[in-house]
Amino acid sequence: MNMNPQHPGTPYAAPASRSYPPTSQPTGEDAQPLSTTGGLATLAGAALLTFAGGMAVLIGYLMIGGFGAFIGIFGAIFGFVWLAGVHGGKVFPREGFPTKSLGGLAAASVVLLGLAALMS
Repeated sequence: MNMNPQHPGTPYAAPASRSYPPTSQPTGEDAQPLSTTGGLATLAGAALLTFAGGMAVLIGYLMIGGFGAFIGIFGAIFGFVWLAGVHGGKVFPREGFPTKSLGGLAAASVVLLGLAALMS
């Protein structure tokens, strides 16, 4: 018996065929284990992205001081937003960074490190 005065009648019963919370991941025998290469690629991409963002802030600071560091922060944010646009709206894609993106991040990190070394 339903005692709710706002919803008289039979209580709502969720369909038994659906699981809660709903998930887009297959379950049971259809489920596939996640590859570890996606995790390693995401870890490498996160490390390179963090390093490149920090180098952008450092180079801004070395060029014009505190205001340059502030501009470097905006440069790093722009890099994150740009990378998310390249990967369909996700900064860290679930399947890991593509090799092309990792190579670009590594090249950008080396160039920024070289610039910072020349400036100091």
